[in-house]
Amino acid sequence: MNIPPIDLKTQFKLVQKDILKNIREILSEQKLILGQYCSKLEDAIARYVGVPSAISCANGTDALILSLMALDIKEGDEVITTPYTFFATASSVVLMGAKPVFVDITKESMNIDPGLIERAITPRTKAIIVVHLFGKLCDMDRISAIGKKYGIPVVEDIAQSLGSRNDRGMSGSFGDIAALSFYPTKNLGGIGEGGMVLSKRAELGEKVKKLRVHGMGSVPYYHEMVGINSRLDEIKACALVVKFPYLERWNRKRVANARFYNRRLKGLPVILPHIEDGFSYIAHQYVIRVQERNRLQDFLKQKGVMTGVYYPLPLHLQPCFASFGYKKGDFPIAEEASLTSLALPVYPELKKAEKDYVVASVREFFKG
Repeated sequence: MNIPPIDLKTQFKLVQKDILKNIREILSEQKLILGQYCSKLEDAIARYVGVPSAISCANGTDALILSLMALDIKEGDEVITTPYTFFATASSVVLMGAKPVFVDITKESMNIDPGLIERAITPRTKAIIVVHLFGKLCDMDRISAIGKKYGIPVVEDIAQSLGSRNDRGMSGSFGDIAALSFYPTKNLGGIGEGGMVLSKRAELGEKVKKLRVHGMGSVPYYHEMVGINSRLDEIKACALVVKFPYLERWNRKRVANARFYNRRLKGLPVILPHIEDGFSYIAHQYVIRVQERNRLQDFLKQKGVMTGVYYPLPLHLQPCFASFGYKKGDFPIAEEASLTSLALPVYPELKKAEKDYVVASVREFFKG
């Protein structure tokens, strides 16, 4: 078999008729930027997450940058976050002139450890960015309480977690502001780059609306602040509008696939994702941890099973962040995760025979 890490072609077949119809309409009417489909998408996501403000933008990195701009993060400030995540979480902080202050992760969730956040707070701390990594909800009760205690706003990076939730809310609704990505490989992936900023604070939402269009308000060419150009085009928005009603179904299939793997890989010398009841984990990635990660990845590739390494070098050890003074050993759990993590295919279109083959291949490696 040949099993890719994700199968976007199969997914597109399900929605292509409606997407192509909408694209023809957009091209005919030539309303290409911030039109009806952007508005429909914003309204749908806001209702789904349960926040008053949802503002589309060009990509997930811009969503983070706009979130920090809205919070007035500036040079000399510090922002606490995790070292084990995609680069944009920290690079957005640096682009604002601020310093990312890293806090190690927990072994079980691979999310930021709430028990370590308070000791990292200084008078310069102006925000906390949490990442619901691989679709696993962070401990938002504890983190929100810390933010409230110290008067520090909490930013949620929900690039991988749209739809994850507990009985107190949905990812994107816990913090002051949240950044979402519609990169094609996400659980709700577009036909190109795309992003969105969500906020339960209406004033932050209004600010982001201006920041994404060069700081303009309702009067054209009058700029109330210095913003950026980060608008979602209608063609990308229309595809997301078509795909959005499938999100819950796709997330359920991802979780079912993750549970299948957990049952069938139990007993092997690997650490499996912790899956609670409900949707606190929506399996954006199914990541196991194994000491012989590189050998297992090579073996699976030979068997036709494509896997991914997220992430091979934690952020505090990235060459471009060397000036911040972090060194190897500062965050041992994140460093161990970077050396042992391996993502198996978990996309919703996986067939039973393909899942069986993945499991059999992993078991064959350890048997050998």
